Formats: sequence, C-alpha cells, structure tokens
Amino acid sequence: MSDRDLPPRPPYLVLGLGNELFTDEGVGVAAARRLARLALPGVEVLDGGTLGLALLPELAGREGVVLLDALLLPGGRAGEIAVLTGDELPGAHALLTSAHQLGVVEALAAADLAGRAPGRVAAVGMVPSSLETGYGLTPLAAARVGEMVSRAAALLATWLPGEREAVARA
Repeated sequence: MSDRDLPPRPPYLVLGLGNELFTDEGVGVAAARRLARLALPGVEVLDGGTLGLALLPELAGREGVVLLDALLLPGGRAGEIAVLTGDELPGAHALLTSAHQLGVVEALAAADLAGRAPGRVAAVGMVPSSLETGYGLTPLAAARVGEMVSRAAALLATWLPGEREAVARA
C-alpha cells in the first residue's frame, strides 16, 4: 500500500508520551488528552504512551510534530515547563524522562533516513515532582497541565499561520 492509497492526514501531529503508572511520568498523555479537546484545525493528537519506535508510521511525512512529556531539566524545579525547538532538540532525549524516549528518537531518525522526517519537531515538557509508582498525576502536575497545553497551542499557532485565530480562540 502506498501513501496514495491512504486517507489524507493532518499535517501536524501532537504526541502525548509517558507512562501513566509512574505518577507525573504520565503528564504528556494528560496534556495530549486536554489538547485533543480543542480540536485544532490541521492537527492530529495521539496518545503515544510508551510506544517508542512503533510510532514511526505516525511521525513519517508530517510537516511538524510536537512531543508532550515529562522533562528532566538540569536545575529545573518541579512544575517548570519548557519548550524545546530547533538546536535544543538533538540532545533532548537525554532530558526526557524514560526509556520510551529512546524509541521516539530512533523513530525520528528512521523517518529521516527514509526521507520522511517531519519538517519541524518540538517538545513541550514539564519537570515532574514525582516519578513514583502510582496512577495519577501529583496535584502540582495536574495544576500545570493547562499551561503545557497553552504552550503547545501557542507553538502550533506559529506553525499554522492561516489558522492562528482558530488556535488562539481554542
């Protein structure tokens, strides 16, 4: 089956990453669920969980990809949110919190080798306050999910110039 046989996909993808069984490690998935409710034009939102390399088909051929995840920042404080783009991203896999990130980095590299890499890649992450075993975000992380969503939507607005008003209203 070739790309011509597939239905058209939105040009932009937002992937929520993380393992919800380790408290704040699931913040990316929670943020993706909330962002999906905005129904942004030209944007598909998926729960990438811990799929890693299995995400290659979803990443390939997109104009842009935004990763939402927990993020370990040197000197960062719990609840701090960062947006990583461009030159900040090549080493970012070391900052993202768990083993699933290696698979996402490999999937992006594989897409690049196949000539199908996304044109843009960015990450919106939050420094977790806990990575302990347990389902559900800590109160601090839960309170900061909205800010992650706002930052991701603002980034997407810069990528979708014709849709800025729709994104801003969301």
